[in-house]
Amino acid sequence: MKKRYYIDSFPYEIELTARICHESAKRFLGSYTKVVSIDEFSVLDTIVARPGLSQADLARLVLKGKAHTGRFIMSLEGKGLVERHVEERDGKLIKVAVITDKGKKLYDEILEAIRPRLEQVESIVNSESVEKMIKDLREFRKIIEKANKIVFE
Repeated sequence: MKKRYYIDSFPYEIELTARICHESAKRFLGSYTKVVSIDEFSVLDTIVARPGLSQADLARLVLKGKAHTGRFIMSLEGKGLVERHVEERDGKLIKVAVITDKGKKLYDEILEAIRPRLEQVESIVNSESVEKMIKDLREFRKIIEKANKIVFE
C-alpha cells in the first residue's frame, strides 16, 4: 500500500486553497483601499448579508473568536462604517451592529471593484460548479465542526 502523507490529503488542499484565496483577497483589497482590512470587510459583508446578528452569531459566521470580532466591530464603528444598538431578544439585551450610509457606500464600492475578479473565477469554473462546491464545502465544514466540537465564540 502506498504511504499517504497529510500534504497529499484533501483537507490539506482545502487549507492551501483557502490560504491562497485569503492572501489574494487581502492583497487586492489592500491595493484598492486602506480603510478596511480583509477581516473587517468580511465582518462588514456578514453584517450586510445577515442583518441583526449578535456579536456571538457574527463570530461564528466569520470563524473568529467573539473578542476578535468585537475588535473588528469597534474598529468599523470608529471609522463610522457601522453603528451598534441594543435590541431585546427572548428577554435578553444584545448589541447588534448595523451598517451606516458611509459603510454601505464603501461596501458597494469594494464589491464593484471585486466583481471582475469574481467573474474571472466564474469564467474558469462555471457558476453551477461553484455553487455545488460551496454547498459541498459547507456540509464538509459542518461535519468537521460537529465531529471535533469546534465552535468559534
